[in-house]
Amino acid sequence: MRLKKGVLIQKLGDTFVAYDNDASVMHELNEVAYIILSEIEKRKGKKEILLKIMKAFSVSEKEAKKDLDEFVQDLKKVDLIVEKK
Repeated sequence: MRLKKGVLIQKLGDTFVAYDNDASVMHELNEVAYIILSEIEKRKGKKEILLKIMKAFSVSEKEAKKDLDEFVQDLKKVDLIVEKK
């Protein structure tokens, strides 16, 4: 998976956002979502993202996988990521 072209992610003060330039839509993110999108932007694989979540938030692999899978589905619904081609 990768970020859709035109999607920018940033930390603005204490707020994390993803901006879809093509749709002119801003999405406010929590810290976990920001980390996931940052890792996707770096072209990291799912396993690498899971390890990052587990380390950053001291959660089990099962919990991290559940959260990641749910968030990836949400990202697809709002058209921020696409599958690798």
